[in-house]
Amino acid sequence: LDDARGRALALMTLARAHLARAQEPDAPSAAIKTVKEAVSISESLQDRTTEAEAQLLLGEAHVAKASATPFEKVLVEQIGLAVEATRRAEELFEAAGDRRSVAKALHCRAKALLRHTDEDEVLEGESVADQARELFHELGDNASEVSVLLTALAGRHATSGPESALMMARDALEDWQQEGGRPRDVALASVLAAGFQLELGELEDSLKLCADAFSLYDRSGARRGVASALEARAATLFAMQRHGEALNALEEMASVFERMGDKRSQGGALMLAAGILLSKLSEEVEADTQAEFEKKEPSVGISTEEVQKRSTDGIEFANRAAVCFEEAGAEEEQQAVADLIQSTYNKAIQIYCATNEPDRIYYTLSKDSPIEDTSKCIKEWKIPMPAFSKSEGGQQGDGFLHVFDPHPPATV
Repeated sequence: LDDARGRALALMTLARAHLARAQEPDAPSAAIKTVKEAVSISESLQDRTTEAEAQLLLGEAHVAKASATPFEKVLVEQIGLAVEATRRAEELFEAAGDRRSVAKALHCRAKALLRHTDEDEVLEGESVADQARELFHELGDNASEVSVLLTALAGRHATSGPESALMMARDALEDWQQEGGRPRDVALASVLAAGFQLELGELEDSLKLCADAFSLYDRSGARRGVASALEARAATLFAMQRHGEALNALEEMASVFERMGDKRSQGGALMLAAGILLSKLSEEVEADTQAEFEKKEPSVGISTEEVQKRSTDGIEFANRAAVCFEEAGAEEEQQAVADLIQSTYNKAIQIYCATNEPDRIYYTLSKDSPIEDTSKCIKEWKIPMPAFSKSEGGQQGDGFLHVFDPHPPATV
């Protein structure tokens, strides 16, 4: 019996390992197959404690598969199986008097139902989430109560939109304020509410909530919380067109992570700053260049000097982010920096080519006709690039970047 129970526990450990790699396509199915065997063993042993844990884990595996599938039929099927497993787990935990585990089973069932495509099932999910939150609250498990709130908020936002989600976040904020002694939870609810208000365009209110959250996190010594409040503040300031202040908030955010020794997150903050600078600059340059091309007044009026300064600042932020990612060994993030710089460079070239006539056009002549085939022409733009006139490798450049559309001719 001990060997059989040990095998069931080992299978559950293996299933958790599969769920830890849930982003891989085969992981949820592997977890389901493995934990089903654990359920079968525990049932044959009439080991209700192990069976309850296995049923809860089976519910989690079905939720993972529901989350990963693009097919509605599979989604609904997996949700149904998750509900079935978590109901059985809840019954067993209830019989054992394990209220905390009952709450966990309720939370897992809520996660499943909130992904359903049927509105009634989603409403049932919200009700189940409320039960889980109340039970965790009664048990004094604040962290789990907050986790259930996040699940419920995601579901509410997906089904009813930001206004309804904002109401839920504000209710939690007020409840925790009245309860007292939960500054970090109040701060989290404030950041969440600020995000929904940003989405609704209620920018001044969003900014105030960001300030409240920053103060609460700062006083309670929650440095990652401080960083999250600064990120929310930066997003709101950017929406208010207060770009300089937004960048200052992201600089401060990067400094928080630097003091923590978290190079990856520091690079992420600097990457956000680079993205803000370069994307906004690209939009403004495109607007003014298009206006000039159409012989209209520029809509922004950005000067060449300002373009150069902001592009330099943006690239500097990106390079600083790249250094942080390199020190953290974060290869994917390093590639993201390179992609950002390349996309900015490509966008600038596209803007130039869209608003300037080509300097040269190459035509393909048919062997059967002297008429030019305009459908197969190749256009060349010569974009002034002073840096390209420098000698490199013994060769002297001509001071231009040569751009061809659709591709360079075979012979020039």
